[in-house]
Amino acid sequence: MKLIDGLNYREWQKRNTELFSKLDRSQQKELRNQGYRNKGWLHVQKSWKLLKNFCQEISLFDHKLKNHDLLGAINHSILEAEQAKNVASESLEILEANYNKVKELADQALDKYQIL
Repeated sequence: MKLIDGLNYREWQKRNTELFSKLDRSQQKELRNQGYRNKGWLHVQKSWKLLKNFCQEISLFDHKLKNHDLLGAINHSILEAEQAKNVASESLEILEANYNKVKELADQALDKYQIL
């Protein structure tokens, strides 16, 4: 059984179908016009690329703006900014902890071995 990216043919088809079914009818029609077809290895792989590109183009922020939900778009932006701030803080803490570990190891090595 041939695997590509860790998935076999049926798994690729299922993944495509699940994502495709979450789109509304107009989006599905647009994808079909772009060449979406979920039968045959080459078509299934091409369809996955189409789905990924199509879904990346539509962000929640853009969707809210398109539906004239300005408050929702602003709230979404604020939430994303807070999440980014939290991720940055956590990353900084991890970096500082790693720096301290490396510094401690370097100090131990310098104490243990004589500098030439």
